Amino acid sequence: MKKDNQDASRYSELGVSASKQGLHDALQRAGVESSAGFFAQLGPDIAGDPAYISLLHCDGAGTKALLAYLYACDTNDTSVYASLSQDALVMNLDDILCVGLPSGMSIANAISRNARLIPDEAISRIIGRYKELVDSLNNLGFPLTMTGGETADMGDVVRTLVVDATIAARIPKDRLVDTRNICSGDVIIGLSSTGRASYEDSENSGIGSNGLTLARHALLTEDYLSLYPEVCDPQTAAEHRLRGPFRMTDLPSGLGMSIGKALLSPTRTYAPVLRKVFESLGRDVHGVIHCTGGGQTKVLRFGPGSLKFIKDNLFPEPPVFRLI
Repeated sequence: MKKDNQDASRYSELGVSASKQGLHDALQRAGVESSAGFFAQLGPDIAGDPAYISLLHCDGAGTKALLAYLYACDTNDTSVYASLSQDALVMNLDDILCVGLPSGMSIANAISRNARLIPDEAISRIIGRYKELVDSLNNLGFPLTMTGGETADMGDVVRTLVVDATIAARIPKDRLVDTRNICSGDVIIGLSSTGRASYEDSENSGIGSNGLTLARHALLTEDYLSLYPEVCDPQTAAEHRLRGPFRMTDLPSGLGMSIGKALLSPTRTYAPVLRKVFESLGRDVHGVIHCTGGGQTKVLRFGPGSLKFIKDNLFPEPPVFRLI
């Protein structure tokens, strides 16, 4: 418990919340209730079919966009912005898959930028990568359509870049995964975020899209504060800002890639694996948890409250997390 409190304190010092308890309380006061037992909020089918539910899921690349900006500034390589599309897409897609296997999906993107700092080429990289990912997912059997989007120039509001997306999905009710079915004796199976999956084209550090604020300030050098002051909230206390030893292009021993590439490794989708699991096991799948915000403790928000979850055979700690 002491370590949990220390971690929460470190996040708070950087202006973020790991638990988002304040947000959950605010939603409750606003009268917004979650769909009990389900990983995402469900609604009536948009087409009016009583055999289906619909859901609209919003998420994004978060402060990972700052890292792409820093990497591009250091290297003049704008191709790095493309990976943010996968972060935004997967943070939506894999949350949806925790509810069940969709029969159809549509994605819209929302980009906000400081146009003085983020060039049009960066926007082209992001949107082009969305199209590549949509095509790839369709080839893997996931019916996803790329629809419209919005790119807003908001220099007075956005310091650098925000990359968000929304996915709309329809899921047959007989495919829904209700975590209230989790019971004593169930087996917990974890899927790694590191290495290289058979459907990926490069090694992944496993960093995902959560905790990047802490990672950035723990690993990156304060030199960036004078070079690019826009990458840090000026209200963050000086002793907590960018206190690491590394530049984005540094290659620490044992990491297997540069710090920048490790922090920008695109969030892994488990969609191809989950599809096979759903097709093989069907209703025997009692719960699927996307371990994003909250990490290994996220499961505590789901399932019957009386259960104890035991994870006693975890993967080795990835090198990037040891550095943090």
